[in-house]
Amino acid sequence: MILYKSPLIFGIIKKIIGVFFTVIYKIFAFFNLQFTLLLSLIGVVLYLTGAFEENNVVLIVFYLLLVLSIIYAIAGTIKRLLGIDKRVKKSKGAQIINEEKVDDKEDTQLQTEVKESVKVESPTYYTVRQNNNFIMAEYSDRYELYRKTEEGLKKVRTDYK
Repeated sequence: MILYKSPLIFGIIKKIIGVFFTVIYKIFAFFNLQFTLLLSLIGVVLYLTGAFEENNVVLIVFYLLLVLSIIYAIAGTIKRLLGIDKRVKKSKGAQIINEEKVDDKEDTQLQTEVKESVKVESPTYYTVRQNNNFIMAEYSDRYELYRKTEEGLKKVRTDYK
C-alpha cells in the first residue's frame, strides 16, 4: 500500500491544532483558570502515583488549594467583567510621573517656554510607489512611514537621516 504524504494536509492539520490550543488558552486566560489547570494536572499525577489515601493530609491540602484557585478564578472573572480590573495597560503616549501642583503664573511661564522651544515642522508627504497603502513623511531629520487603514494612518516606523 502506498501512502501519500502531502505537506498541504500536514500544514492544515498543524494549523488546526495551533488554532485549537490558542482558543483553549484564551478561554483559560479569560477565566483565570491557569492555576486551576496546573493543580488539576498535579492532582492527576498524585492520583496515579497513589499519593491520595483516605484521610491523607495531601488530599486535604490539594482540595483546599483547588477550592481556593476556583474562588480566585471566579473573583478575577467578575472583576474583569465589571471593569474594575487593576491591570496596567501599556500606552504609547507620555506618562505623568510627578503630579505636583503648579500655580497659574508658573504654569503660563512653562507653557510659553515650551512653545518657544518646540518648532512645529510640516513634513513633505509622498505615496510609496511600490504600495499605495503606504505614505512617507519627510522631515528635516527623519522619515516616517505610515500605513493606510480603515481607522486612518498608522505609524509603521521612523528612520533618521
